[in-house]
Amino acid sequence: MNDLVVVTTFADVPQAELACERLILEGIQAFVFDQQTGGVMPYAVGVLGGIRLEVAPGDVERAREILGA
Repeated sequence: MNDLVVVTTFADVPQAELACERLILEGIQAFVFDQQTGGVMPYAVGVLGGIRLEVAPGDVERAREILGA
């Protein structure tokens, strides 16, 4: 899974994890990145671009539809 694409970003870990679980339930492999930054340094999330939710390139459009992103 080297070629993942950012679907959207979140300000906190729980929101990102919920969105990830929703995509997984819809049959899309999804991954949350930078969640440790959100837990350890929540003040830095905005500066670093947020907590990223990523999927395979072929799933981007469907994932954005599901999430309304």
